[in-house]
Amino acid sequence: METLFIAAVTVLVVAYGFVRLRRADEAARRYLESGQEKPLQLAHLSETLARVARETRTLRIWLESPLQAVRDHMATDLTRTDEDIEAFDAVLLDASREVGLYLAMIEGLQPHERQELEALGAGAGAIRGAMEAENGAFERAHVKAPGRPPMDQRMEAILRELTRIESALQAQGHVYR
Repeated sequence: METLFIAAVTVLVVAYGFVRLRRADEAARRYLESGQEKPLQLAHLSETLARVARETRTLRIWLESPLQAVRDHMATDLTRTDEDIEAFDAVLLDASREVGLYLAMIEGLQPHERQELEALGAGAGAIRGAMEAENGAFERAHVKAPGRPPMDQRMEAILRELTRIESALQAQGHVYR
């Protein structure tokens, strides 16, 4: 009897994991098939600024998954387990690290390259400010911080800023080589 119970629980856990994996696959497929992304126009940018444009788009697209995880976490879920909470913490840690790496890349640019970014209107100051407001990292304890918008709105602001930077780098009014 005990073996049957353990087998049934194992099957349920595996099935639950499979369903969640299928949902994530379906969401990724819908996104990829939507054709929302236009190819980056990089010919007018220096090699370094072209890399910044690619990294900006990559981070923007990548952050959509943690944003959805935040929204899912904010929704009431009576089936949430300790493993789900640990996974959510890992997602927040990964998101913090990726944004931090992006900001470090911007800081690592040569002074004249950072000036070019600023001249194009593609400075990352707002993203840096948003991360400073998060004390450098997204944390589950601050999903609904008093006196601040919910974390999904704060992450959306970062995504909007990345979109703005990407658009500014796409503008071909300034030619750099």
